Amino acid sequence: MVFVAVKGKDSLVSDNYYKDGMEINQTIEQDIRARELGLRPRVTITEDGMALMKFESDAVTQQPSVTLKIIHPTLSERDISVKLLPTEKAYIGDIPNGLSGRHYLDVYAYDRSWRIREEVQLPLAEYTLSPGN
Repeated sequence: MVFVAVKGKDSLVSDNYYKDGMEINQTIEQDIRARELGLRPRVTITEDGMALMKFESDAVTQQPSVTLKIIHPTLSERDISVKLLPTEKAYIGDIPNGLSGRHYLDVYAYDRSWRIREEVQLPLAEYTLSPGN
């Protein structure tokens, strides 16, 4: 039992509450900014490892990249962060094959001025994210 207590660190517990509180305030501001801009990106995540994101809002200026974080609800070692690069019609990036089940998607602007977070089931055939969910 001692071995489990020492080696079985709970990745959901944080020791730095002040820093976490400051980060929460920043992400709330990012969420509000995404709502103000009316961002509703369409996202597709395939089983073979492709992420595709299209923005339909004119409020989004061309970004050098967009960050997509695929967050496992309980296991931080399964979290993935990918830079999606722009093409003529969408942002595209490679992700690990075979992602499935419940996850959170975080989408960040290149300059971190806005963020959209939503809970989804993977793989994800075309789905529109809504700010503030």
